[in-house]
Amino acid sequence: MSVFASSSVRSPSMAPTSLSSSDQSQPSSTFKYTNPQDLFKLIDTTSGDFLIITDVTPRDFADLDEQRAVRGRGFRWRRYYAESQVLLVTIPTHAHEMLHCILYEDFRDKVPTRKKTWRTKAATTFRAGRDGGEGDSTGGPIPERGGHDQWPTLVIEAGVSESLAQLRVDMQWWFAASNHDVKIVLLAKLERSQRMITLEKWEEEPVAAKPRATTTRQSAALQPILRQTITIHRNEATSPVSYNVTRGALVLDFRLLFLRSPGPEEGDVIISVSDLQLYAECVWD
Repeated sequence: MSVFASSSVRSPSMAPTSLSSSDQSQPSSTFKYTNPQDLFKLIDTTSGDFLIITDVTPRDFADLDEQRAVRGRGFRWRRYYAESQVLLVTIPTHAHEMLHCILYEDFRDKVPTRKKTWRTKAATTFRAGRDGGEGDSTGGPIPERGGHDQWPTLVIEAGVSESLAQLRVDMQWWFAASNHDVKIVLLAKLERSQRMITLEKWEEEPVAAKPRATTTRQSAALQPILRQTITIHRNEATSPVSYNVTRGALVLDFRLLFLRSPGPEEGDVIISVSDLQLYAECVWD
C-alpha cells in the first residue's frame, strides 16, 4: 500500500545519473537498468544488501512494481528518484534484517499498551509525487498516524553494504518527502571490518533565523539534526565475546513519537546499554 504526499522531492545530488557496471569510478553495486528479468536475476544472485540501479524511467518503475507484486515482493525499493531515474534496492540479508528488526522490537516492547497506542507500518511504500520509498522498519501512534494513508513518526533504516553517507541521504528524504510528518529517523550501519555498529538518531529543528527573515518563513524552515550517535564495538579478545557501547543508552522522545505529552507512567523510550549489547549479539549471530 502507498501513501502520497502533495509535492515531489528532488533526488539527492549524490545519486548517480549515468554509468555502466564496468565503470570503475562507481561503486560495484551500481548497474544500468536493462529489463525486469535481468534486474530480478541480479537481485536473486547478489551477495550484498544494497543495489543502485540507474536509467529507470517512471514507466519502468511502475512496471517493476507490478512485477515485484506478482513475484511476492522479497526485497524493498529503498528509494526511487524519478528526476534522476535512480532506483535503490534493499535485499533483506540476515545481517540487514537483524540491524533494524531487533532494534525496532526493542523499541516496541517498551511501548505501554502498544497494541492500542502504536501501529507498525513495517516496509509500507510511501510516495512523494513520482518518487517513492520503503523504510526497513516504520511505525506511528494510534489514532494520529494509524491510518494506511498517514506517514510514520519513526523510521529505521539499516545498511551493511550501503554507506553511512547514503543512509543519511535516505534520512533527509524521509523528513522532506513527508513534509516533516516523520519525526525521528534512526540509522543503523554495520561495519564488519571494524567490528562495529553505528547508530545515529536524527530529528529536525528550526533553522536559525536570518536577520530579515519573516516569522512565517522562519517557523516553516526545518533542518535535520544529529541528536545522538552510539557505537557498539565487538570485542573478540574476551571470552565470551563482549560488546562495548559508547555514549550510553538510546533515548527516543515520547512527544515526537506519539505527538502528545506523556501521561501517567509514560515517558521517553529508553533502549539501555544492556539492550544494545544484546542487540549487537543478535546482529552478529
